[in-house]
Amino acid sequence: MGAAVLSSTLMPSFLRISLLSLWLALGLSSCVQEYLPTVISEEKNYLVVDGFINGNGITSISLTRSLQLSAKGPYPPETRATVFVESAGGQRYALMEATPGVYASPAQQLPANQNYRLYIRTATGREYASDFTLLKTTPAIDALGGRPQAGGLQLYISAHDDRNLTQYYRWQYEETWEFTSAFRSTINYVNNQVVPRTENIYNCWRTEKSTSLNTTSTVRLSQDAVRDYRLLFIPATSGRLHYTYSVLVRQYALSQAEFDYWEAVKKNTENIGTLFDPLPSQIQGNVHSLTDAQEPVLGFVGAATVVEKRIFIKRTDLPNEWPTNLDGYETCVGLDSFPSDRWKGLTLQEYFSNPTERIPVSKNGNFYTSQSPECVDCRLRGTPTKPSFWP
Repeated sequence: MGAAVLSSTLMPSFLRISLLSLWLALGLSSCVQEYLPTVISEEKNYLVVDGFINGNGITSISLTRSLQLSAKGPYPPETRATVFVESAGGQRYALMEATPGVYASPAQQLPANQNYRLYIRTATGREYASDFTLLKTTPAIDALGGRPQAGGLQLYISAHDDRNLTQYYRWQYEETWEFTSAFRSTINYVNNQVVPRTENIYNCWRTEKSTSLNTTSTVRLSQDAVRDYRLLFIPATSGRLHYTYSVLVRQYALSQAEFDYWEAVKKNTENIGTLFDPLPSQIQGNVHSLTDAQEPVLGFVGAATVVEKRIFIKRTDLPNEWPTNLDGYETCVGLDSFPSDRWKGLTLQEYFSNPTERIPVSKNGNFYTSQSPECVDCRLRGTPTKPSFWP
């Protein structure tokens, strides 16, 4: 697998591999002439497989093609493929293309204690498959919570398996928090008239998915138990904690091979940056080409049930002395005020006709106030629709 290609999930690691390799090849010299090794110039578009076999829900698999280092734009989706999960006994569970390059199954319960693999046949007839792997049963999450510490909130998670069958754990999380814009607009400019604002552009919610790799192993412990794993730290100054904050955590049991894969990804993406960090290594997945054994394929497809847990943290749960900053609105200071008929020679129509430049905020007597959309319209950073799970 050449270091010159980037996948949607492994881009940081392969970028570092390429840069480090290039530096070593040049002897860390200060050459000003651009040099592209042959491996970087080769046109390769390897298949990238991202996802896992979900034993108790929807299996979602993303298929894309890798890009060259010099390429820009989104990763090309692998469309019109035939994709299904296959048991070692020959039972097949089809995945349908939900969006370009993303294939999903219905919510289903796969029989436990069986081996499964992912099979792919592209529209051009090329075939790929992952190695058969045992469907692992993920244990329950024992505890998930936050503890105020110096400088912020530390989120912890705990889990255990009395059967001693898990040993390898992975977590992903999805954060959602409520926030407001810097200023509340009570008026709007519609059809050349100033009218009361009826739409909500002040209260919003934002959701972000984790990008960090959170894995651990209990192999060297006397018990298959994870106690107070440090999942996420939120600074006290973060706007995520200004009102109500929520985190949804998904826990997965891994095979040793899958754990080793994610540890290699973590090593290449998180632990490289100084002279004394470990050198990048080639990451070997478990998906192979059945058409051409020499063709590299990027990705690892595991199989497990998923356990979820969501918690909410309110501002009243946190220390009173913590700041209540509107994170991201530091430059939103003050409002422009002007007479209700004209402002700097502009009529109201001329001034408010383009809502991407100024938004009216309020009227005080014969004066209007306004600010930029970035300071008034929370929809630029989130959604005004309250999530269905929100209290």
